[in-house]
Amino acid sequence: MSETESNDSEEKLIEKFLAMNADNRIKKIMVYGDSGDLRYYELLKYSIIHDPDLHAKMAALKRIHLFKSHADCVLMLTSIGEYINPKALEPYYSMALSKTGIITLKEFEERINGTAK
Repeated sequence: MSETESNDSEEKLIEKFLAMNADNRIKKIMVYGDSGDLRYYELLKYSIIHDPDLHAKMAALKRIHLFKSHADCVLMLTSIGEYINPKALEPYYSMALSKTGIITLKEFEERINGTAK
């Protein structure tokens, strides 16, 4: 599949996703996210950054570590503050950082316990 075809299919998937109510979006995130199939990375990324439902964002963050082999995953997680307030996504944001190896387990514990420097 060419990059253009891949982008078109990702856009169509996101378009269908947006037509769903929040509960159905969360269900799709769970299924697609648990698969770890890189074809669904853009959908999870979209949900984390743009979904209006906080629970959908959290469901995607909980599973994004399964996509850490995607070239954009680490960059997206480390630059998330450009799009939204990462503190509003805790503890799932810190869990995603830890599970992708961006922060250590010690740093994760410090963030969760409020003792991070």
